[in-house]
Amino acid sequence: MTTKDPLVTFSGVQKTYDGEHLVVRDLHLDIQAGEFLSLLGPSGSGKTTTLMMLAGFETPTAGEIRLRGRDITHTPPHRRHFGMVFQNYALFPHMTVGDNIAYPLTVRRMPRAEREAKVKRALDMVQMGRMTDRYPAQLSGGQQQRVALTRALVFDPQLVLMDEPLGALDAWTSPWITASAASMSRAC
Repeated sequence: MTTKDPLVTFSGVQKTYDGEHLVVRDLHLDIQAGEFLSLLGPSGSGKTTTLMMLAGFETPTAGEIRLRGRDITHTPPHRRHFGMVFQNYALFPHMTVGDNIAYPLTVRRMPRAEREAKVKRALDMVQMGRMTDRYPAQLSGGQQQRVALTRALVFDPQLVLMDEPLGALDAWTSPWITASAASMSRAC
């Protein structure tokens, strides 16, 4: 793969849930490494479905998805090494903030000391270091969203997918949370 080759390629990707109506119709898209891409469109236009196919939570009806030239169309989500921020946060309600953020590190069997250091550093970057022992129900929507974003970045994924990741953030946090997310992806 040369530097001009795309990181992600959608080739003729289609998705239907009922066999009749295409939710995604013949998508051809190249995404370069380092590129920040936003999908815009009305509700029902296939934005979330496209993200879910790239993440591996949905399988295209037709076409293929390639990562660095390798077909990942049928690769399960846990083998893609992608960070994902879901529209509804998808936090584990029975886990503390610290445990939610540590989860991707735990399943990757990172040693406890290293895992705890990464979680502490990540929480400090998003100004939530004092909330490590709280549960999601004890947080505002904006705080929950910061936890979800932090969890998606803490394991240094090769790609971060976000479905409306900044919608619930408080207005005062939006400018610095975006900068923190960029620096966290380099530091963690």
